[in-house]
Order: sequence, then C-alpha cells, then structure tokens
Amino acid sequence: MNFNKRIQVIFFSLIVITGFDAKCQDLLKPKFGLRAGASFSTIFGPEEDGVFEQHKTTVRVAAGATIKVPFHEQFGVSAEVVFVQKGSYFTASADNSYLKMPQYGSEQAHIYGYNKNGNEYTKNTINNYKQKTGMNIINGYIEIPVMFYFEAVDDKLQFDLGASIGFLISSQALGTIKFGDADILDADNPDNTQFIEMDLDFKYIKDTIGHLYNETAKSAKIDGTTRYYPRGPGAYYLTDLTEKQDQHYFNILDIGLQAGVSYYFTKGLRIGARVNYSFIDITTDKYDYSMKDLNNDGSYIIRNDHDVNFGVQVFVGLQF
Repeated sequence: MNFNKRIQVIFFSLIVITGFDAKCQDLLKPKFGLRAGASFSTIFGPEEDGVFEQHKTTVRVAAGATIKVPFHEQFGVSAEVVFVQKGSYFTASADNSYLKMPQYGSEQAHIYGYNKNGNEYTKNTINNYKQKTGMNIINGYIEIPVMFYFEAVDDKLQFDLGASIGFLISSQALGTIKFGDADILDADNPDNTQFIEMDLDFKYIKDTIGHLYNETAKSAKIDGTTRYYPRGPGAYYLTDLTEKQDQHYFNILDIGLQAGVSYYFTKGLRIGARVNYSFIDITTDKYDYSMKDLNNDGSYIIRNDHDVNFGVQVFVGLQF
C-alpha cells in the first residue's frame, strides 16, 4: 500500500471514529426535566377485630425534577427528586371501647369504659361506650425514584419500572375523637355534657409527649361524674410513654416499588401516570395501640400492625 492510500485509509477511519463517537455522545447525553401533578394516596393495613377501620383515598400534590440517561435509542435509566404528599382520610369506630385520659389540671388520670379493682382493670360491660375517630392524614416526603425505562414506540410511549426511597419531612393529621354512649353520638343534637369530643391537630414530627395544642377545658358527665378534659390533645398526649426518643408515629424512611407509563406529545412535553407501593412498615409499633381493649394493668395493648403507602400519581412533564 503506497503512502497516498495509507493517508486515505487513516483519514476515512478518523471520519468513522469521529462520527461514531459523536453518535455515542449524543445517545448518552442526559435529558433533564420537570414534572408536576396530583397524588392519589391511601394507606393499607390490617383491621382490628371488633373495630371498623377505613382508609379513604385523598388527593395531594407531587412535583419534582427528573434526569433521563439513555443507554440505547429505546431504553435507559431515569432518576427523580420529587416532593410528594401521601396519606389518607382515616375513620375508625368501636363499640364497648375505652378512652384513657391522662392527668389534666386538678383532674386525676382516668380510664373511661373500665372499672378498677385494686390494681386490676376490667371492662365495663354495663354501658356501651363507643369511640369514633376521624382524621385527615397528610405526610410529605422527599422521594427519590430510580427507574429503568423502555420506549415501546419511539419518542411517544414510554414504560418505567423501578424502586424509590422516601424521607418524611412533614406529618400532620386533622380531625376529631368522640367518646360516649353510642345513641348520644348518633343523635342529631347531642348533649355535649354527655360525651367527650376533642379536636385533633397532630404534628407527628414536632409534637412532644403530653403536648396540648389547645389547653382550653371542656367537660363531660359520664357515669354521673363531671370531669374536665382538654379541647386539643397533641399527637402524643394519649400514650403511656414519658419520652419520645426521636421516634414518631410515622417512620422517617419509606421504601417502595414504582411502575409507570408516559406519552410524549413532543420530545419535550409528556403526560404520565405512576403507581407506587411501599413494602416496609410506615408506622412505628410503639404508638400502635388497640382501640378496643387494654391490658389488665390498664396499659395500652401494642398491635404491631404493618401499614403501607399506596398511591397513583398523574402528572405533566417537560423535558429539555
């Protein structure tokens, strides 16, 4: 091979290599984006025997930043940092229940629905005291999903599958607790002196043991005795514990599976849906009490329920 032909081969090879390298760089070039939308969320968990419990789906928000790294024209890896609200509207009711009230002002600690004989507590079977709880649970997470994606139709239809880790940064529940005779609670115009009703504004991360967000006194006349109680208990007011020890009702960590689909109207505009399901317990067992019964010594019965988040996110996304 003469010198000129060698130069031609080298020159042609450089063109091919340069073109291939440029194509690889373009293929592996990350794409950044934003997405925002609605989060339809609820909580799954076991029901206690003799207690009607229900978690209803609520609508929250989800928004964050995305990065998409292609390994091929049709598949690659994407990662996101998303603020997402989860939770549910939780209701529970139980007949022949109890309410354990701590000491409040000059009022001594008292357990409604139980009789005390010496150091032993027994269920009061004469009166049917019903407890009703309703609360809107709002948990905010910083969530990091890492997903494998596959484009079934080039630049149009995309499927995602992966896992996520979430960190709880805010946690609140708003609602009421009612306790008393079932007929009184169901009446259209109940006599407020005959049953206990407390407003709830639980801040699970900030509240401390024994905290009251509203110390205003209310009164109830149950079993013929008038007693006073606070209008607004904190998240850890109705507990046997004396120290919180940096453990909240909801665990800080949430790990789950995610799957989704997106449709691209253009290379930069898409709509999508994402399903997520937790596979670790999102609640702390130390605050998971039976709503129906107490131990013989009057202490709470720990249930150790396994509760998980389940949600569907619907969003609009921009990609750059």
